[in-house]
Amino acid sequence: MSKKVLILSEAVGSGHTKAAEALMQGVSYLAPSIQTKILEAGQTLHPLSARLLFNTYLKIIVRSPSLWGKMYRYKQTEPLSNWKKFIIYQLFHRQIEVLLHEENPHLIICTHPFTSSSVARLKRMGYRFTLCSVITDFHVHGAWVHREVDVYFVSSEDTYHQLINMGIPKKRIVVTGLPIRSNFWIKKNKQEMRKKLKLKNIPTVIIMGGGLGLGGIQPIAHALLKWKEKIQVIICTGFNKTLKTALLRDEMFDHPHFHILGFVNHIDEWMEAADVLITKPGGLTCFEALSKGLPMYIYQPIPGHEEKNCDFLINNHLAIKMDDPNHIDRLIASLLFSPQDLQFLHNKIKEFQQKIDPLASAKFIVNELIL
Repeated sequence: MSKKVLILSEAVGSGHTKAAEALMQGVSYLAPSIQTKILEAGQTLHPLSARLLFNTYLKIIVRSPSLWGKMYRYKQTEPLSNWKKFIIYQLFHRQIEVLLHEENPHLIICTHPFTSSSVARLKRMGYRFTLCSVITDFHVHGAWVHREVDVYFVSSEDTYHQLINMGIPKKRIVVTGLPIRSNFWIKKNKQEMRKKLKLKNIPTVIIMGGGLGLGGIQPIAHALLKWKEKIQVIICTGFNKTLKTALLRDEMFDHPHFHILGFVNHIDEWMEAADVLITKPGGLTCFEALSKGLPMYIYQPIPGHEEKNCDFLINNHLAIKMDDPNHIDRLIASLLFSPQDLQFLHNKIKEFQQKIDPLASAKFIVNELIL
């Protein structure tokens, strides 16, 4: 009988499910006989509650990001209380035990703290399976911490030590980096990618705001207009159709050097074609950029988890923070006239890449099931 892995995510942003897809790809590559399946648990079991969660989260981070920051930081180093875990289960995961009975996995991997909470609850009730959690940021919140989790996959030594400080035994933590899809592992030729994407072979900036198209994309794009004859700009609006429409309707962006995209499936190719990425610091996006060797300028991190991601990247000299769109001029001046200023970032990213094994988490899972 072949072994089965069930990967549980949540439809909040896109990073959690992207990590799940990368894990599934890695396990299938290493051991095709192992069955893998991804489910967005809340969306599968209680879609209305899941949609309410997503809409509430989106409204808070857009309209009152400081409130989200306060909510995130409140007891952030402590595990969730039992009543909070019960509410998560009741709202999003009632009957998850039925789902697990139908799937009957040998190993469950969670890429979101809510699914990890409810699956850990089942282990407390006596269900037997191996439970892994993939922490999808460069920082860990107490919501991830459950004594029933058998293995934590974490992005860095920083996250490793944070978990230890929260009481997780060292033997349950593995530093694997974040799982990313294979198209981010493989280096491609920049000029060939530009040719394929019908871009000019000139200095290129890509702007991203995650799947939700957040992170102050519009003011950054406007700040780059003055440089439109010297550089080309790729603007990725994700699923933010309102933003994409607004930019397309703005005559100022009707220029052959400006490329306005919605969500794209092959963002790795657009990253490969770029010289610099301006982005908010979502965990998966930043890890993908690091794997591509793409220097990052961080702008408008969401308070809470993204601020912590930003701190990690800045403290390790893997990115530069922009606090104001006016800093754009310095960035472009460096890109055009002093490219050696970016070499320090390139060197630090290369050092970081030496520590990355994109298949590390998948290898651990395969060894766990086969040995």
